[in-house]
Amino acid sequence: MSAATVVRQRPRFPAPARSWTGLALLLVAGIAVHPLIGRSDQDTLTTLFLYIVGASAWNLVGGIAGQFSLAQSAFVGTGAYATVMVMLKLGWSGTTALVAAAAAGVLLALVMGVVLFRLRGVYFTIGSLAFALAAVSWMTIWSFTGATEGLSAPLALAPAPDTLFTLALGLAVVAIAISIAVFHSGYGLRLMAVRDDEEVADSLGVAPFLSKLGVLVLSGALTALAGGALALQTISIEPFSAFSVTWTISFIVMAIVGGLGTVWGPVLGAAVIYYGLTVQLQELPTLGSVVSGLLIVVLIKFLPTGLLGGARAVLARVRRDS
Repeated sequence: MSAATVVRQRPRFPAPARSWTGLALLLVAGIAVHPLIGRSDQDTLTTLFLYIVGASAWNLVGGIAGQFSLAQSAFVGTGAYATVMVMLKLGWSGTTALVAAAAAGVLLALVMGVVLFRLRGVYFTIGSLAFALAAVSWMTIWSFTGATEGLSAPLALAPAPDTLFTLALGLAVVAIAISIAVFHSGYGLRLMAVRDDEEVADSLGVAPFLSKLGVLVLSGALTALAGGALALQTISIEPFSAFSVTWTISFIVMAIVGGLGTVWGPVLGAAVIYYGLTVQLQELPTLGSVVSGLLIVVLIKFLPTGLLGGARAVLARVRRDS
């Protein structure tokens, strides 16, 4: 065996270690850039971090577990309303009220999972959309939460913008950390087995229902936390925006553009779609929507594994040629 062959077979930096290192660098970069940016950029990055949470949470269910859910908007709205309601009724601070958002997300995920995981494939997808539409319809007529008039969080209990930035960064780090832990674990392998062939996975001893329910609970809690933080950012909420299906579409597009079923794909997709298109083309929203649509079509045609998958393919080719 030649020396060159020995070098080529030398073990590389393990994938989980690379992911954890990347997460640490993201955290350090977020902390370092915070004092250097103005209020407008701080608000933009806060929103970006929350989109990363939402996209990563959907990717757990739709990418890693293969359950194409259209109900994420229900979790966003539930988290937003739970946060504001606890602040108004119990006088909790905004950051403490996020505990109620996470609890509400877990409860909603349990109810949704028990009902909808009896369905598979397109029937589950349609059922999840019906679940989301039923949620927004209920909220428009529920007088306890203000019905169509919505609610406003008490300003005295809302966190300062600096605190909200730190909170959003922390939530993004937690969401990515959970994605890394799931993706590189035995539980993640069971989810992928269920995704690829549920009958075969069941015959091999994997419990499809419990596996899917567990990941839906994780996803629901994270998405509700993002919804609660978004409510703290906007202060005022109402059903049609808090429960808008646009949230679901945005999370799905971000995950697909970046790389479905990967850890860092949703992060890359959120940066490209929100910061690269929505923010940069905010004066031309129609053009931003058109570019987003064209980007998805091009990626599906030429890079079905997303931007992250395309970048990996290029790097692999460079390594082979070197």
